[in-house]
Parts: sequence; C-alpha cells; structure tokens
Amino acid sequence: MAESRRGFLRTLGGSALALAAGPRALFGAERGYGIAFTSFAVRLQRGRDLIRGAGPVALPAGQLIDLCRSFKADGCQLEIGQLESTKPEYLDGLKRQLGESGLFVELAAPGKLFEDAAYFAEVARVARALGASRVRVALLNGRRYEDFASREDWLAFASRWRKAVPAAKRAIEQHELELGIENHKDWRAEELVELIRSVDCPYLGACVDFGNNVSLLEDPLDTATQLAPYAITTHLKDMALRPYADGFELSEVPLGTGFCPLAKMVEVLRKAKPRLPMCLEMITRDPLKVPYKTDKYWASFGGRDAARLAAFENGLLPKASVEDLPRVSTLGLDKMQEREDENVRRSTAYARESLKL
Repeated sequence: MAESRRGFLRTLGGSALALAAGPRALFGAERGYGIAFTSFAVRLQRGRDLIRGAGPVALPAGQLIDLCRSFKADGCQLEIGQLESTKPEYLDGLKRQLGESGLFVELAAPGKLFEDAAYFAEVARVARALGASRVRVALLNGRRYEDFASREDWLAFASRWRKAVPAAKRAIEQHELELGIENHKDWRAEELVELIRSVDCPYLGACVDFGNNVSLLEDPLDTATQLAPYAITTHLKDMALRPYADGFELSEVPLGTGFCPLAKMVEVLRKAKPRLPMCLEMITRDPLKVPYKTDKYWASFGGRDAARLAAFENGLLPKASVEDLPRVSTLGLDKMQEREDENVRRSTAYARESLKL
C-alpha cells in the first residue's frame, strides 16, 4: 500500500507531495480572485439549448478556463459536470491548461458526495488530478421558501443532512479535501454554522455567498460575519432589490452597484481567513421574486418572525432601488450574452480597483 502511494505521488509530481501534506501546504498563498461557472449562466443555457439533453456538456471545462483567463481572473470555480471526461489523460490536459493560464481551480459538486462514499472518492480523485484543494457544495438546488410547503417538509430535509454530513466525517478527513457548504437560499446563517460545527472537522466549512441569504431576510454583513470563521471559499456578488406587491424582487448586479457593503464583507472574511479566495458569481438573469409577505413564504420557518421582519424592513428594505431591476429574458441570447460579458467585466474591474483583489 505504501509503495502504491509513493508511485502515485511520483506520477503526479511535486504538487502531489504538497497535497499529501494537506491542502494548505499547496494552496497557502492562493488568496486570489476567481470566477464561478455560474457567472456564465447565459452561455450554459445556450449550451443546454444546443445539446437538448444529450451529447457534450453545456460549457466544457476547457472553455470555462479560457473565459476566466480572458476576463483576467486568477482562478475559476468549475462544476464537476462540466468535465467532458474523468480519464487521467483528459484531466492532465486540463491541469496543463490551468498551469499555462496561471489559474487556480476549485470544484463545485452536488451534496450527494456526503451520502455516497464512492462518489466522494471520485470527486477527491478528480480534485487531486486538477490541483484543486476546495470544493463548493450545495445541498439544495432550489429555494427554501419555494421548495418546502410546511415546517415538517423543511425539518425532513434538514434532518437528512444533519445525519449525512457528520456521517461523512471519516471520508472528509481521509481525503483531506476542503468542502464549503453554500448558504444556497436554504440554511439561515446560524443553521449552517450549527451544521458545520456538528462535524468538528477542519476540512468542512462554508462557501460564503454574499447575497443569497437576503432572500431569507438576513443582512449580508451579518451573514458574512457569522460564516467567516468557517469560510472555505466564496461567491462574491452584489445585490439590488425592489418591492412588489407580495414582497420584493432580488437581483445580482455588477459589483459596486448594489447595497452589499462589499469592502467590509471582504475585510471581515479575510480577517478570519487571510488566504480565502474571492470567486465572483454574477448571474445575468431576470430578478427573482421573494414573496415574504405571504403565508407560503413563512411555512418552512414555522410562522412569521416579527423580529426578523422588522430588522429587514427597517434595515435593508430602505436600500431598495428606485428604478426597475435589470431584465434580460426578452433580449435574445446574443444580447443576453453581451450583457453577461459586460456584467463580468464591470464586476472584475471593481474587484481589482476598489476591493483590491
């Protein structure tokens, strides 16, 4: 077994030796500005339209790497489904491309890795082959206030992951792969902290999304402050909101044009984790509706929370946009892609010039 491990390390070279010592040995100086694959949602949609559910992936990993390089990023956050293969020769080629582009790489994977040991091992193998030390994980693809019709439905979901995530501790420690669970419009910040702390493992933490928990009526700085000690990676974004009859509409907007206190949030996160990467997630799409005035919205929370409501309506709601939020669905895919590129360019310029990333 020992000889097999030595052979594996010789095959991967010096970087694997660093990985064998733990991810921080190789990525201690990472502290860069990356772009998440979701920042190219229009391109992903175009790819799906062309593929129609079969054949190649929508936005292949190699194309994403080229895009991130063209926008002058330091790295990319790559969804594992964007890989056209997991064969060693293909992964070796991507690793060379990353090296030639000067980019670090993070992976994004579904929550099933906590429930499937074989899948976890495969994700870890791919991560090692690419030189990725971090994986962003989402436990819910939808949104809490849309997906759960009752408190009992939410508690069943929460119970599933409160069992599955701690049960995966042995695999997490074995593979020494840092996993960041995203606050993905599902867990309130304190709930995600509780889940992470229940595992008590230095490799498990959070992918801190700067704006998602606004949909749960949280102040973005409060979310960042609570999750900062556990931060593994990030989704850097800015947000704008505008009231409508049942609640408010919520949009990602180019960095510096919304209400998020970005400089303070970066400061809080970097104070806790000085080498934390900042990965842009600028999704170009129509606004999302957050119907917080309806009973359905509150169902999964067990009823209305007067204190949270008051804090939101006195704190964030006054920062609402006086103009309509950006809408792109009627533009056609060519114009949508142009808007996407503009949003990523503007965000990158702000990240570099104003946030000093």
